[in-house]
Amino acid sequence: MLVAGDRVLVAVSGGPDSVALVAALARLQDAYGIELRVAHLNHQLRGAESRRDQECAETVARRLGLACVVGGSATLADGPNLEARARTERYRFLHTVAEAQGCNKIATGHTRDDQAETVLMRVLRGTGGDGLAGIRAVRDGRIIRPLIECGRSQVLTFLRDGDLPYCEDSSNQDRRFLRNRVRHEVMPLLRSINPNVQRRLVSIAEIATVETQWLDDHVRSLLAAAQLADGALAVSTVAAAPAALRARLVRAWLRERRGDLHRLAAAHVHAIVQLAEGERPNGDVRLPGGELVVRAYEQMTWCRQETRFAIEPERVLIPGTAVCFESGWRIRAQVVTKEQGWQPPADLWDLIADAEAITAPLVVRTACPGDRVRPLGLDGHRKLQDIFVDRKLPRRSRRSCPVVTCNGEILWVPGVVRGSAALVTADTSCVLRLEAEKTGIAGT
Repeated sequence: MLVAGDRVLVAVSGGPDSVALVAALARLQDAYGIELRVAHLNHQLRGAESRRDQECAETVARRLGLACVVGGSATLADGPNLEARARTERYRFLHTVAEAQGCNKIATGHTRDDQAETVLMRVLRGTGGDGLAGIRAVRDGRIIRPLIECGRSQVLTFLRDGDLPYCEDSSNQDRRFLRNRVRHEVMPLLRSINPNVQRRLVSIAEIATVETQWLDDHVRSLLAAAQLADGALAVSTVAAAPAALRARLVRAWLRERRGDLHRLAAAHVHAIVQLAEGERPNGDVRLPGGELVVRAYEQMTWCRQETRFAIEPERVLIPGTAVCFESGWRIRAQVVTKEQGWQPPADLWDLIADAEAITAPLVVRTACPGDRVRPLGLDGHRKLQDIFVDRKLPRRSRRSCPVVTCNGEILWVPGVVRGSAALVTADTSCVLRLEAEKTGIAGT
C-alpha cells in the first residue's frame, strides 16, 4: 500500500472510519516516510448535518496539522440511484484533488465490516468470482484501503482512546438503501445463525481475491498472444481459450482499449464472447455510449463510435487529377507514355490500362447491389459481393469501397479486383495509371 516518498490523499467524510484512518496514518507518516493531504466532499444533501460533517473533517485535519481541500456538489439531489451517483462524484473529486496536490495514492476508510456487507450485497444481486473478491485492498495501484482488515469495533475503540471527534451520518439509518438494510437487518439475522458470519464473508473475499489475481495474471498472457498490432483481438484465440476464461479475456481487452469497464454489463461481455464463438464471419455488439465491438472475419475491433458515411455521389476521374471520398479514399489518375516507361503494378492497389482503349470517361462510385465484374484471368462475370466475401473484406469496408467504371463496366476495385477491360498489350503506346490510397477512418 505504501512506500517511502508516497504522497497520500486521505478521503475524510467526518465519519468514524475516515477519522480513524487519517489519525492512524498521521501517527505512521514519519515511520513510513510519507506525506498526507486531506480531502472532503460536501454532497450538500443533508443541510446542517452536511455542514457539520465538513467542519468535523476540517477540525480533525487542523488538529493533525494537515492541509484539507473541501469540495461541494449541489447536483446530486435529483435523479435515481443516489448512492451510485454520489460514489462516482466522490471518486471523481478525489482523483482531481490528487492530481492537483501531486498525490500518487488515495486512501479510503473501508473496514472489515464494509467488506462483509459488500460481499453479501453482491451475492444478493448476483455475482461471479470477481464480485466475491469484494473491496480490493489496493485498486489500480492507487486506491488503498488501510483499514480493510480492521473491524468497526476496533475503529471506535481507537477513536475513544485518542479522544478523536467524529460524526454519525443519519442517512446510514435510511433503510431505502440496500447497504443499510444489509447492515441493520440482514447481518444481525445472519449473526444469530452464525456469530462468525462476518469473518466467513471476509474469508470468501480473501479466497476470491487470490484466485482472481491468479486468473488475471493468466489472462494477461493470453491477451498478449491474442492482441494484434493494431489493438484488434484475434477471434481464434478467444474461441480457443478455456470457456471459463473467455469472458475474463474479453473484459481485459476492453479494459485496455477503453481504459475502464464503466457501464459494461455481463450481458455485453457475453454477447462479445458469442460473437467470437459463432460461425458468422461478420457481426457487431453495441455497447453503451455508441461504442461498438465489430467482428470482421478473424479479428474483432473496438471503436468509440460507428462512422456512417452518406452514399457518395459519382465522380468523373480525369487524368492528371484525383478524386477523394469522405470515407478517406483517394484515387489519382495520370497518363504515362511508352517513352516515359511504366512498370506493371505490384498489387491490386495500382492499375495500368491501355489509355487508347478507354473510350469513355472514368466514373468512380461506391459499390451497388447487383454489381458484376469480369475478373482478370477468369471467364464470365462474377457478383462483386461474392468477391468481397472471397477476399474477406469486412462488411463495413464494403460500404465505402470505391468502384472505377468505364462505359458502365467495372474496370477496377482497389485492393480487391481488376476487371478484364482495357488490358495493356505489346502494342500499347501509353497507359492510364491509377493509384489508390486509404486513410484510417474509425468505424469503416
